[in-house]
Amino acid sequence: MELPYWSCYCEENIHKACEILQSDLKAVTSHILLYAVFVSSPTRAVPLFCQRSSHRDDGLVIWDYHVILIKVVDDDSYVLDFDTTILANNEQLNVRDGCRKVDFIPFAEYADLTFHHSWSLPADLRRYFRVISSKDYLSTFASDRSHMLVVDDSGGGRSKYGKAPPPWPQICGSKAYVAGIFMNIDNYIEMMREDTIFDHGMKYGEVFTEEQFLKRFLNPMDDTYSYQAIDRVG
Repeated sequence: MELPYWSCYCEENIHKACEILQSDLKAVTSHILLYAVFVSSPTRAVPLFCQRSSHRDDGLVIWDYHVILIKVVDDDSYVLDFDTTILANNEQLNVRDGCRKVDFIPFAEYADLTFHHSWSLPADLRRYFRVISSKDYLSTFASDRSHMLVVDDSGGGRSKYGKAPPPWPQICGSKAYVAGIFMNIDNYIEMMREDTIFDHGMKYGEVFTEEQFLKRFLNPMDDTYSYQAIDRVG
């Protein structure tokens, strides 16, 4: 399938995917659930493998944060990651801004190839996962894209976008708009707060350690994942 895509704006790519896929589903039913997932660490430096922008053979990239989409159908989970090289062919790797050919990947396969070596990570690089239902993400997320502004090297103290923003309008969910909130991406990226309730009573999902996240979405009958990684995270 093809979905809207703009490099360096993973949170907006997943938001657009939620819009389209949830609309296609008409409703998130009891046997098909969609979740937006923010991945980050205490230092906002999170290692992921098999990433398209990597120049390494193993595809390692250190993101400040990354956002993926999980689809749960009955007891099986699948991942949509616009930036993964898993299942990608050359046409997909040379993706242009504007749209992206992308498919859901079985969760166990994605986790094994993307999160391996977790047990060797120092504590400040260990991955945490904020999981939020697609309905809540659509209604609560807001971004004025100010996090993408950098100081213009030409001087004068002016700012410019480090990467030009996508052509669609800035995103402001219905609940965020009513609350007068037009930028709240930090509430999704921040992983160290105990609570999940923030501005105006809006809920920004639930934070999981990597062990908790894998146990939440990995089908217990699927033995394709490297379980020693789960045992040694924490």
